Amino acid sequence: ELGQSVLVETRPGAGGNIGTRAVEQAAPDGYTVLVAATNNFTINQFLYKDLGFDPLQRLEPVTVLVDVPSVIFIPEVVPASSFAEFVSWARANPGKVNYGSPGSGTTPHLSAEIINRVFSMGMVHVPYKGASQAITALMSGEVHFYLVGAGVGLPHVRSGKLRALAVASENPLAVLPDTPSFTRAGISGVDASNWWGAAVPAGTPAALVGRLQQAFCKVLSEPANEQALTQLGVSRVCNSPAQMRTQLARETEIWRRTLPELKIRVD
Repeated sequence: ELGQSVLVETRPGAGGNIGTRAVEQAAPDGYTVLVAATNNFTINQFLYKDLGFDPLQRLEPVTVLVDVPSVIFIPEVVPASSFAEFVSWARANPGKVNYGSPGSGTTPHLSAEIINRVFSMGMVHVPYKGASQAITALMSGEVHFYLVGAGVGLPHVRSGKLRALAVASENPLAVLPDTPSFTRAGISGVDASNWWGAAVPAGTPAALVGRLQQAFCKVLSEPANEQALTQLGVSRVCNSPAQMRTQLARETEIWRRTLPELKIRVD
């Protein structure tokens, strides 16, 4: 769409901070773009002892690309077919129930910990290096609860190795039509969405930001891509740079208030 060669450079580590910092320090010429999850824009600055920069000040929002409502997955060995049954089972086994995450401080970790505390389940957090390791641990029964996007666990639900108990969306997902929403499952007041967005270094000219936003959203709007996203339980957002900035400011303030209550810090 841009008529340019695009190099995807993965910079893993520190909850995405390494990659985010690389973009924050890049030249504001439109040629370096960050694609990252919620925590890199609104959460990590309150989790890490010294992040070194303020994302709202050092990044120029382009667009929120997609929203990924999380799904609660449990392995087939757990004797529960609903969230309420899982809560009862966890409470009956204090200190013996674990929940996995793709890493400490990630949105799946924080959302799962909020649910853990709200329902007094006493689960123990086990962080992994990415979603694939966590889902493997879940299927083996090493952990008993995992909150993640539908696409990660869907193949294993179909094979019968996992069960999906609830989805953090207002309506059922097309790929999991029988899985209730959080509200229907009895989970309220927990926002377990993990959106992905694009940003560029602060100071990038508005015309370049707008061009990137148009390119991202044109491609995501193509029928084949929309269908592929739907099959992963993902919905396209594609808001404007101004709308993304407003969203970042709002969610940053929410996490600023919420995280001290969780008492979670990452060195």
